[in-house]
Amino acid sequence: MTHNLQGKHLIAGAWTRSAATFRSAPAQGPARVFSSGDAELVDRAAQAAEAASWTYGNAPRRARADFLDAIAAEIEARAEAITEIGCQETGLPQARLEGERGRTVGQLRLFADHIRQGDYLDRRHDPALPDRQPLPRPDLRL
Repeated sequence: MTHNLQGKHLIAGAWTRSAATFRSAPAQGPARVFSSGDAELVDRAAQAAEAASWTYGNAPRRARADFLDAIAAEIEARAEAITEIGCQETGLPQARLEGERGRTVGQLRLFADHIRQGDYLDRRHDPALPDRQPLPRPDLRL
C-alpha cells in the first residue's frame, strides 16, 4: 500500500508549509521533499498545542480516553502504510516495526483504560477502624 505524503505541516487542523524545503535521505526507497519547519511555523504549532491542551485537559475523563482509543484505531487503520514508510525511512525490518506499532497501540489503549478507571487520580481509602486500640481510626480518603 502506498501513501501520498503531504510534505507539509499539520497545524491546528490545516496543512501548511514554509518556503524552504529539504529532501529526505531514506535508508531505502524514494527520497521525498518536505517543508522545513521555520520559527514562525514552530511558534504557530506551539500556540495551537497550548490551546488544544486546555480543551483536552478540561475534557471529561471519558472523552480523553475515547480520544486515545481513536488515535490507536487510526494507527491500525493505516498500519500497512505506516510500516511501509517506516521501513523505507529507517531500514528496519517489517516485523520489528509491526511490533513497535503493536506496542504503541497497546500503550494508548492501556492509558485510555487507566483514565477511564481513574487510576491516575491516586485515590486511596482507609476504612474506619472503630475498635482499634488505643484510639479508633476514622474513615480516611485521599
